[in-house]
Amino acid sequence: MDLIRPLQAADIASADAILRAAHKVDFSFAPLLARNLCLTPESYWLLETADQPVGVVGYTSFGAFAHVGLMAIRPGCQVGGAGSRLLSHLLDLMEGRGFSSITLYSTDAGLAFYPKHGFRWSGLSTEWQLRKRKPIARDIPIETIVHTAAIAAFDGPIFGGDRTRLFEALLAQFPGRALMAVGRDGACLGFAFAQSSVIGPIAATSTEVASALISAALDLDFDSMPRVILPDAHALGECALIELGFAPVRTSRYFIRGQAPAQRRENMYGIAAYSLG
Repeated sequence: MDLIRPLQAADIASADAILRAAHKVDFSFAPLLARNLCLTPESYWLLETADQPVGVVGYTSFGAFAHVGLMAIRPGCQVGGAGSRLLSHLLDLMEGRGFSSITLYSTDAGLAFYPKHGFRWSGLSTEWQLRKRKPIARDIPIETIVHTAAIAAFDGPIFGGDRTRLFEALLAQFPGRALMAVGRDGACLGFAFAQSSVIGPIAATSTEVASALISAALDLDFDSMPRVILPDAHALGECALIELGFAPVRTSRYFIRGQAPAQRRENMYGIAAYSLG
């Protein structure tokens, strides 16, 4: 008999094992699970069959909308509608909490699955990885962020939701690695977070500003060749990344359920993670 229950901190190791097996990767999802669970408490769920954890899914609230992420069913258990039961449970919960706008990213494997649950495909996202850095001219002042208020105010109309808690979590996790582009009047022109292997989120008033921020981030050390995840088919962003020495490595699909968030996606040059939108 199936049981769907809230994910607890003690379950993160089990959820991590499910995600690693489903996605066939060696790296751990545990830090991301822990961070997402803190951003929106009581938002992640575990599916158990015969008292064994076999599935995980959750969401992060940004106030105006919510983003589903880190959904996986353990290989060998992906039959009999386990994924549909788990996702339906989450969506019923989210609608009960008032979310009329829900988004997610998926691989091609979800192209037929998510529309069955009311999602529509809205765009194609491309992930880029640095191959060989190419220097560019950088005339825009870049500062290290100490407080998140200025970038949160800048980001709100672009992202269409409140990412203050995410920014604070990233700033605490990656001190000295949050950058802001500043105009002549001192106003924020954009920002970028340099995580351990991903540069994002990134938002900017122009491609020139985004390029300067990514170039400045590349001055820092990373655990591996850094990646940037562009939302949708962002032609100007792709040109900028090519100029900086990046190459595309994978694609994902962006899905929306209900009304689309009121975003300015042309000003979004990188997301924090697929599970965070």
